Amino acid sequence: MTTTYDDVPEGTVTGTARWTTRLTLFALFLFVVAGAVGLLGVRNLTTTAEGGGFTLTVDYPRLARAGLDTPLSITVSNPDGVGEEVVVGISQEYMKIFEHQGIFPDPSDTSTDGTYLYLTIAAEPGATEVRVDFDVYVQPSSQEGEQAKVFVADGGDRVAETEIRTTLLP
Repeated sequence: MTTTYDDVPEGTVTGTARWTTRLTLFALFLFVVAGAVGLLGVRNLTTTAEGGGFTLTVDYPRLARAGLDTPLSITVSNPDGVGEEVVVGISQEYMKIFEHQGIFPDPSDTSTDGTYLYLTIAAEPGATEVRVDFDVYVQPSSQEGEQAKVFVADGGDRVAETEIRTTLLP
């Protein structure tokens, strides 16, 4: 009786080929496990900067994937009071990786100089903190991450500034 194996020479698979296959399958296994336990989802970071009596805190996505909702919020505080309004700036290029659903509270004014987006937020009388929340998700077409400078502007001067970076995973 003949089989389809009759004309296959013995020893056609080398040891290198076997190990390459094993390593590839193991790498694929690790990738699947990482996804299953949530290691490939959104990872958030918080960064803080101080200056001019202000504390700037930015909660942002450090790792994200296209199409996922991401947290992005900027908090400005000053124990002596933040004043009548707070102006925060953020790099415009950074904001292009997101689809925007809204900014809360609504800024009383927005402007740009071509590099930075400036948001003016009205503060309650005597407030020591103002928080700006962005309802955003990463655009499905975004393939690369971006970095940004975020700062508090007081009279045209940057008094507290930090840098953030979001890396997008496939």
